[in-house]
Amino acid sequence: MGLDKLFGKSDRIVVLAADHRYFGVVAGLEKPGEVLSPLLDYVDVFMTDPGVLRHSFDAGVKKPVILRASGCTTTMSILAPGYLQEPAKLAYQQRTGREFDRTYKDCQAKVEAGKATPEEFDEFRYLDSIVNEPETIANEKLILTAEGVQKEGGAAAAVSVYLKTKHQSQTLDNLATMSREARKIGLPILGVVAVGDALGYLEKDSDFLTRAGAIMVAHGADLIKTYNCGEGFERAVEACGVPVIVAGGKLPKGVDETMDSLLLAYDSIQKGAKGIDFGRRVWRHKYPVAMVRSLRAVIHENRTPKEAYELFQEVKESKEWQYQKG
Repeated sequence: MGLDKLFGKSDRIVVLAADHRYFGVVAGLEKPGEVLSPLLDYVDVFMTDPGVLRHSFDAGVKKPVILRASGCTTTMSILAPGYLQEPAKLAYQQRTGREFDRTYKDCQAKVEAGKATPEEFDEFRYLDSIVNEPETIANEKLILTAEGVQKEGGAAAAVSVYLKTKHQSQTLDNLATMSREARKIGLPILGVVAVGDALGYLEKDSDFLTRAGAIMVAHGADLIKTYNCGEGFERAVEACGVPVIVAGGKLPKGVDETMDSLLLAYDSIQKGAKGIDFGRRVWRHKYPVAMVRSLRAVIHENRTPKEAYELFQEVKESKEWQYQKG
């Protein structure tokens, strides 16, 4: 529905995601206009939040915009009351023989480093729920109507859904509500499969991603943003029945950030995705223009990761542009 506004005449798409400020990820986007403007020539679509579009691009942008339409949550933790925390910590220590705060810190470090096993993710989720009220980031509501998205200059609306949380019904209702409004005015909806830190292991769960995409399409999504889980991703794409684009997500630590992103983009296309929706992997990169140009070569020119990496090196060393961080 109306996806030609985003894809144009191509069957693939490169989206620059920069809606992270809506839930509190600001590092790298302190000055969004300065950081993002040099990148827009090399992407097909710009995904952002209403505030950035209004105040950093008040003259508008020349690319179609997917506008963030759900929000009302942040990454700022809400502490569980102390009278609940302390007895729970003591009970944990008595039951396991492990010191709570040290175990919690170790699990958190593994999760943030992208090295946690599914079992360690479960442990972290449990421990975190003792310290902080669980799943508060999933408690999203709509911040724009479909007509509001259109009036703000959006060519599509993005709505996140948090399945396997107590807020799954509410966030699915956000998607369904937006879809009902959007169909009246021909506005396409991007359904975003969202997990958050405590459910981060689901990014690699092919069964979860397969069912999540199908559920979100059933509730009105015309386009799905999800994760490339590796094995089984083809089934997740097929089950959606609508175009799928892949999130960049957090960059694993200890890898070549450029090659890792190129490999992710290439593998996603080989397995049936119609494009990528990368944010931090681009605008936090030391050479963001070179990064986005090499990603574009993978998506639109069928370059292999090796060929795209060579292009990255060429652009990085050239004097065609001066924009880089540092």
